[in-house]
Amino acid sequence: KRERLKGLDAQKANILAARTVSGVLRSSLGPKGMDKMLVSPDGDVTITNDGATILDRMDVQHQIAKLMVELSQSQDMEIG
Repeated sequence: KRERLKGLDAQKANILAARTVSGVLRSSLGPKGMDKMLVSPDGDVTITNDGATILDRMDVQHQIAKLMVELSQSQDMEIG
């Protein structure tokens, strides 16, 4: 079992997780945004540049990254 991080180490791990998720999405934003090709475990291929779709299809393990995915989903449900 993994040891629980505390203090500054936990903050650094959370920041790294948030930056990693934002880095994946950053290149899909804007007028020159690139499409992402997502492959599911069963081999289904999805090509999109929609941030909500990318986050929804990603298999996220880190709790902060999961929180960002949930935030995206709730924002998408509210706004449409």
